[in-house]
Amino acid sequence: MGVLMRAEAAARLLARSLAVAGLLLLMGLAVATLLDGLLRFFFSRPIDAVRDVNGVIVAVAAAACFPLAMIERTNITIRFLTVFVGSSAGRIADIGAAILVTVTLFGMAARFFIFAMQALQNGDATWMLGIPTGPFWFAVDAMLWIAVFCQILALARDITGADPSQSKPGLHDAI
Repeated sequence: MGVLMRAEAAARLLARSLAVAGLLLLMGLAVATLLDGLLRFFFSRPIDAVRDVNGVIVAVAAAACFPLAMIERTNITIRFLTVFVGSSAGRIADIGAAILVTVTLFGMAARFFIFAMQALQNGDATWMLGIPTGPFWFAVDAMLWIAVFCQILALARDITGADPSQSKPGLHDAI
């Protein structure tokens, strides 16, 4: 198994783990939201933290799924081009699209780092409980950088024509 395949297998394991963590986070938020609604309705005692942090929790949970979308290539693709221009022109178009996704994702991650730094420096916090939001935005940024790495691996796979399904069983088969 080559270096690219090993790196991709490790990235896939990390990406799947992050996605599971993100989904568990969302499930926890759903349970907390349900409890908040029930306590609000029956006892007029809402859980203030639920409404206060739900935006940043959803952002972290959503960002946790980006790396998996990149490494598994589940982002939206348009495949009809090969019908009109042939498979090698279609492959070039796929590589061009992968480069655009990589550049865009890199720009998002770089800009999010600046946003997180500003939130930290400004002391941004949630409205009711005053929970600092900077750490949440750094977590989102970390997920974006991991997604950039996963997208670079996917781009390298497109350029080299490597087929991960032809690799030997390994780390990527663990999950």
